[in-house]
Amino acid sequence: MRKAVTCCLLLLALGCADVTPARPPVDTERLVRTVADLHLAQALTGEVPIVIRDSIEALYFDSVLADHGYTRREFDSLMWIIRQEPIWIDSIYTKAGEIVAREMIDPLSLSSPQ
Repeated sequence: MRKAVTCCLLLLALGCADVTPARPPVDTERLVRTVADLHLAQALTGEVPIVIRDSIEALYFDSVLADHGYTRREFDSLMWIIRQEPIWIDSIYTKAGEIVAREMIDPLSLSSPQ
């Protein structure tokens, strides 16, 4: 009986553990800005003729990544790390969406510092 009570108390203690993830191991602010700019670049490629769209999109993406100091491989690795925790990826895309929305409302905010 005593073992059963001990096991139940142990399970209850483990069930109350904090499941909040730690801070992401990457610079999220830089990543947020990069994701926002990639979304804007992808929106721009919608205006390009279909025949050359993939080439232009790849060019835009490489240009945006270079502007932020990433290679495709580095960016993909960072995104893989961020995707390990749903809260991290949700935070990144929420903030990026806010930046995109703000820039759609006020295009002059593209040149203003964040």
